[in-house]
Amino acid sequence: MSLNNYRDEVKEFLIKMGSNNGDNVQKVNWLNEEFDLLKEAVNQCEEDKIRHQLYDMLYLILEIAADNNFDLDEEWDKGRKRKQEKY
Repeated sequence: MSLNNYRDEVKEFLIKMGSNNGDNVQKVNWLNEEFDLLKEAVNQCEEDKIRHQLYDMLYLILEIAADNNFDLDEEWDKGRKRKQEKY
């Protein structure tokens, strides 16, 4: 499944919930909170919590991409090409 498919799935959910507000600042604040929880889970070696926090953070990132109609597949391809050239 492509990254854009996941982005679109998140967008559909946001629309159903009436939560597609595009508030990137709030979502970045939530990402910071989730990152703190991720660090805590890593420090405590709690694999279930680590996986959960990664999911929560990925979902928020996909929300930002959905709100802004970012093409994540295109960006992934660009990043892959840069890495291939560099390494």
